[in-house]
Amino acid sequence: MADRALRTLATMFGTLILATAGATAGSWYGGYNTRSLPSDTQALGLASELLPGVAPAEGTVRRDYQYGFALGDDDFGPGYVEIRYTPTGQNPDRASVDCGLSRRALANARPNGWRNIHEMPGYPCADWSAERGEVVAAFTQDSAGPVLTFYRAAPGGLGFATLAGALLGAVTGAVVTALLTRRHRPLLLLAVTLGVVGVLPGMALGSIGMALNLSHSPALPFWTVWPALISLLVPLWLVLALLGWLGRLARKGNADAGKPTAP
Repeated sequence: MADRALRTLATMFGTLILATAGATAGSWYGGYNTRSLPSDTQALGLASELLPGVAPAEGTVRRDYQYGFALGDDDFGPGYVEIRYTPTGQNPDRASVDCGLSRRALANARPNGWRNIHEMPGYPCADWSAERGEVVAAFTQDSAGPVLTFYRAAPGGLGFATLAGALLGAVTGAVVTALLTRRHRPLLLLAVTLGVVGVLPGMALGSIGMALNLSHSPALPFWTVWPALISLLVPLWLVLALLGWLGRLARKGNADAGKPTAP
């Protein structure tokens, strides 16, 4: 009975591990062939459609990678072109309390062909995003003032590729783990358990991140959580492996102590 429960547990764990690996591979594949970001000139042209007659406060800020790091952890995520504004008729120090530009840009979005507009409640101003073709415009407000950011739109097949990868990985994991655990193998069970504990943080964060982005683009691909987590997961795996090894030694010592000694 105990062996059957352990085999069932190992099969569930193996299914979870390879489902995570499949979702990671699927999201990488689904988001691989995204188009280029708008050039700075194109971004400024799009911005002038949304805010005609309003000059940016400064030049564009550009992060031209697809997904990855540019300077540090704060630059992790999708590439973008960012344009900052000073609120019309306001002192820059009071930028955070002026929502006029956000409402004006939103009013101009639909007539200029922007679709799938999603408003996100915020304080003091609501943020919003919209899509046109393969570009996403997002208007946000931070302590420095209004920000208009252009992203690549999430590829249409990203969600399907991620789900297909997860399902394929789950089936493979269930079959392979069931075959490997036909006989009781404590070391295999320990390795699978450690692997599941190690991948759970990344799986949870990736799933939550994608769920939160279902209502608007750009959706964060599942695989992008792993580079940011790897520096935390490697020490975790080492500690868990050490604890598992010590636990096994302790059980072996207890078993040897319980054996009858020869007269």
